[in-house]
Amino acid sequence: MKTKNYLGLSTKIICALFAITLTFSACKKDWNDDPIEAAGIGFVHASPGTAALDYILDNQKIGSFSYTNDRGYFAAYPGTRIVGVSKKDSLKYLTNGTAALKGGSFYSVFVVDTLKSTKLLLVEDDLKAPETDKAKIRFINLSPGSSPLDLALDGNATALFTSKAFKEYTAFTSINPSENYTFQVKQAGTVRATLPAIKIEKGKIYTIWAKGLSNATDSTKFGLAIMTNK
Repeated sequence: MKTKNYLGLSTKIICALFAITLTFSACKKDWNDDPIEAAGIGFVHASPGTAALDYILDNQKIGSFSYTNDRGYFAAYPGTRIVGVSKKDSLKYLTNGTAALKGGSFYSVFVVDTLKSTKLLLVEDDLKAPETDKAKIRFINLSPGSSPLDLALDGNATALFTSKAFKEYTAFTSINPSENYTFQVKQAGTVRATLPAIKIEKGKIYTIWAKGLSNATDSTKFGLAIMTNK
């Protein structure tokens, strides 16, 4: 995905920041009065040691974010879109690629790996409502160079998800809501990091991801992060 193309000044996309919903209408591409069902796309900064970035859609800067930030979903025309990031206020892509977006579908673009080998990971997000009185979660391993990881709940013998290598992810899975979960990430059965005092609400959808570098002790150290998809 890595290229060094210069950014253009085109403003072809992004009609509005929108509340998360499975169906909505976007801006019109032409004079046809029929509404266009937009896709939703969000950007997540998961590249440890990489400074603030600008995120870009179809060569148009949309905004900026720093490490571990996610920026929610934006509306975009369906079809093949150019997605990418650059160093903040730079006119040159750090990395970019294409994404085939379907109307009515939602996607997360994770900026992953370290600065010297930054990549994009595009994941389609299934935002169908959880079962009655349930929530949904998924797990993504975004820790560069890590061995396969498990995600578990403190006190449970059986892991929620097992053996996810770097850039591998699970489907969304139902989970009981709780006021106070402690999530654990394990490597070969050993707890490597925890995410304590997490409230999981019924009807909501979450992504938990392994972040950081195994040998770091600063802000890029290994750990877990969580974001709410819906």
